[in-house]
Amino acid sequence: MNAKILVLGGYGTTGTTLSELLLQYGDAEIVLAGRTREKGEKAAAALNARFPARVTARVADAADAASLARAFDGIDLVAVAASVLVHAGNVAEAALNAGADYFDLLLSAAAKFDALERLRPRIESEGRCFITDGGIHPGLSAAMIRALAPAFGRLERADVGALLRADWNAYAFQIDTIYEFADELKDYRIEALRDGVWTKLAWRDAMRSFDFGPPYGDERCAIMFMEELQRLPEQIPALRDCAFYVSGFNPVVDNVLMPLGVGVMRLSPRTLGRPYARLLAWALRKYGRPPYGVVWQVEAEGEMAGGAASAGLRLAHPDGYWLTAAAAAACLLQWLDGSLREPGVHLQALAVDPARLLRDLQRMGAQLAGRGVEVGALLGEAPGPAGVSRA
Repeated sequence: MNAKILVLGGYGTTGTTLSELLLQYGDAEIVLAGRTREKGEKAAAALNARFPARVTARVADAADAASLARAFDGIDLVAVAASVLVHAGNVAEAALNAGADYFDLLLSAAAKFDALERLRPRIESEGRCFITDGGIHPGLSAAMIRALAPAFGRLERADVGALLRADWNAYAFQIDTIYEFADELKDYRIEALRDGVWTKLAWRDAMRSFDFGPPYGDERCAIMFMEELQRLPEQIPALRDCAFYVSGFNPVVDNVLMPLGVGVMRLSPRTLGRPYARLLAWALRKYGRPPYGVVWQVEAEGEMAGGAASAGLRLAHPDGYWLTAAAAAACLLQWLDGSLREPGVHLQALAVDPARLLRDLQRMGAQLAGRGVEVGALLGEAPGPAGVSRA
């Protein structure tokens, strides 16, 4: 019998794409869940037109434990693709009570990690697999470094640069999505691995440029702490220097609203948080400019065979929402075939087979290029005619 995956937020932008990719590349039955039955049934009908008799809809309210219990009955895995960060603990506990595994695309947040840690003894004793920090931000950076690591005899430095340039007018996102992003600002940390120690940096030391290639070129990026990178030296002990750098949105958001948001979300998130989120959403739509797209780029150094000292990987796609859903789907394909079922609480980027994740993202339509490495050989494929490509 095929596994049954419930996608909470299944008729939203990311949830719909995740469901479609799981149907296309996997054999699961999909349940679209959210607070509005009509929206779920309409989305299910559209998917069933392409994938007959594999999609149904249920009502689920993340704030209502009874609603979650009804929705999760008979489900094998709950995939959270809705903006329900404040209710993450409720959803995770309801999944555990239902005997289901769990996956989320929620942003990193201390409250979410605390809730999962409280459940960890039950998760492990009951043999359940809970995967958090799915997608690309977080979810991709440490996985790409892990995929590149076998090219080195000793990987000592790895920096990740991310360019996120979205056409916000193309998406009908909920204000809750922007609020959750804004809420992350209160925990913004300027930290990097330096000489083997995670270190707080001054702002002047937290910027660097990445060449993201055409049509983007050089972009100044700022350090942003990533939980998955902090834990990465457990798997790559030789790693001494590592950081995640992210590019800006547009000059108005970067220079005015982001600094404002740090203050707002630290001082008065409940009173001013949602007005600020609406202002931020307006500025993202108003001042965003093409070219649009998303690029994730790793630049690494260490000891390599043949005397080479550096290598890189670049993953790109025109649509950041699509790539987020695709990375989640690629992770869940490993869950579906049983290769990613170890009981416990795991971060996507550290739990997946990274080579397979990137192979599946290529298969789905993402563009992957390498610098100083043969991508096909690195990912366990037969060498292609292109050989080594430039990132």
